[in-house]
This record gives sequence, structure tokens and C-alpha cells, in this order.
Amino acid sequence: MAPSVLFVSKPIVPPFRDGTKCLVRDVSLNLQEFRPIVMSTRSAPPLGASTAVELAPAYSSSGGFSPTWRENARAALWLLARSRADLWHFVFAPNPRTSQAARWLKRLRRIPVVQTVASPPRSFEPVEALLFGDIVVAQSRWTRDQFLAAGAAECGYRIEVIPPPIGAVPLRSEEAIRAQRHELSVPDGAPLFVYPGDLEVSSGAEAVATAATAVLRELPDAVFVFACRAKTPAAPRLGEALVRRLGAERARFSSDPTDVLALMAGATAILFPVDDLWGKVDLPISLLEAMVLGVPIVVWDQGPLCDLEGVIRLPPGDSPALVRTTLELGRSPELRSRVIADQRRSVRDHFSASRVAAQYEQLYRELV
Repeated sequence: MAPSVLFVSKPIVPPFRDGTKCLVRDVSLNLQEFRPIVMSTRSAPPLGASTAVELAPAYSSSGGFSPTWRENARAALWLLARSRADLWHFVFAPNPRTSQAARWLKRLRRIPVVQTVASPPRSFEPVEALLFGDIVVAQSRWTRDQFLAAGAAECGYRIEVIPPPIGAVPLRSEEAIRAQRHELSVPDGAPLFVYPGDLEVSSGAEAVATAATAVLRELPDAVFVFACRAKTPAAPRLGEALVRRLGAERARFSSDPTDVLALMAGATAILFPVDDLWGKVDLPISLLEAMVLGVPIVVWDQGPLCDLEGVIRLPPGDSPALVRTTLELGRSPELRSRVIADQRRSVRDHFSASRVAAQYEQLYRELV
């Protein structure tokens, strides 16, 4: 029988709008040599169309964005007493308390461990309080370099870089795109620029709003949509303030679009000039989805976003460059076509789920 790998993460249940859950889903569905087991709930549906992925009922409920301490304790007890996997693959944002618990479980069960840093910590020190895997995987070169600068190698940790995977992205019909535009009162044919970042942590929304003021003088029929999942109660107030600033005819705020893929598929470009990705995976799943859907992406050339090939990367904080690029994308179908082709090539060569799963299996083979 093939060796098994247990993915230790938050409950893997729909909806899949979370980078951590998407990583576990897409890697487990594409393993060839290892039997995947994912931590889930008793009522969870099968993972995709596959029956090859075993669902372990380690949690009693799907919970919210993060499991409660009670659910985490239940999952830890399940690992201690019931797991029979040959290898554990932890996927979560490291913090001292959870990492300490994982370290003790690993010692008690004497199980080889791969640790994927689902999203970078606010501080990389002390590194020995955050890392515990026999092999640690960062999802970008930037995150790897931060751990190395904090002394991970001196503490005996091996850091590999494997990017986040992107599986099959369902294409959106013209009808679905039109329906999502109408939901947000975006006129058919109007240039549409979408910011899918946060409002509370980074300065990305402010950078887009500043650029939008200048862009709208040249493209007065353009519409800017701030599609931002609320991280704090302040998000609606901040989003409404941006709409008032740009004008209700030219700006929209939506914390939960009915069909976010249709929103992105119908966009002229995705604007993501983000300087702080705390609380997100290194390369947000929405950006990878947009690359598959054929939508040009604009980012600041800094941090983990430097690993995004094919997209338009601009000098950090260069608002005039952001204005120029947004206008060019709004006016030049040729530029959009070139960027789209480059992005799809990058997804195929670096981010496809089958390729990423193969990289993880290579690490599994070393440890089992």
C-alpha cells in the first residue's frame, strides 16, 4: 500500500475562498505516490470529484476563518490518539503557541513532518518558536529569506520554496459576467478595475484610490470596485469612505460579491499595489485565479509579489506609474493580450497544482 500523508490544517470544507484550504485541496487532489488524508468534519462533502482523498473527522464543525481553541484542542487530540499516517504535512500560519503544540505532538508520535508556512508571521523572531518541521516550506523567496535572516539555518532548519498551487478554475460565461456587473451597477462595456485586497492592513486600497482620481480624468467612464473581505468591523466604513471620495458613479465597495470569479473575469485589470500581505498567503489565490481567467494584474515589485512572473510589476509606491499603466491597460487591447499570454505561461510553468504536488511529493519521499 502507498504511504499516507495527513494534512494538518483548519477544516477542509467549502467554501474554498481561503488560500490555506485551497492549497490543501489542490495538493491532495494531485498526489500520485502518497495517499492523502485531510482534516475535516463528519458532515463534509467529498473533496472535489475524487474519492481518493480520505476525510478525517478531526473537527466537530467548520467554524469561521480560524478554528476556536476548543476545535484546535480536539484536532490535537485526534493527532495524538488516532492518526495512523506515515507523514504529517502542517499547513498554517505559524505562531508560538500552535507551533509549540505541533512540536510536542511530533516528538510524542515520532512522525516526520513537512511544515508549510501558509502566510508569513508578523515577526520572524524568535525563529525557534515558529518552526518545527523536518523540512519547512516557504511559499515565496521573500519569506524564505526572512526566516534565513532570522537564523533558521543556524537553528538547523531546512527551508525550501514551493509556490502555492492553482487547480482548475471554472471559467465564467458572458451571462455570469454580465450578471455580476449588473449586481454592482457597472455598465456593460465600461472599463472595470478591481482591487481584491484588504482595507485595514496594507496601503493598497489607498494607492488604488489615489491612482483612480487621476485615471478617471482620462477615462471618465471607468469604474473601480474594491472587493474586500472584511477583516475587522472597520472595513465597511473604510470602503464607504472610498466610494464617497471617488463618487458613487465611479466606485463600488463589495465585501462579498455573489460571484467573485465573474467579477474578476469581467475586469479590464486587477490592481494590487499592496505593501503588506500579513494575514494572506504569500501569493493570494485571487491573483492566481485572475491569471488563469485571463485578466492582467498590476502589483508593486516587492515582498512575496516579486515571485509573480508575467504580471506587471511596478516600483513600490510609484503612483504615477500606476496611473500610466492603468490607463494603458484601459486603452490597449494589444498590451492586455501580451500580459495575459505571459501570465498563463507563468501559471503553467510554476503554479499548476500538478507541478506543485510533485514538488511536495519529492520532499515526502525524502522523509518517509
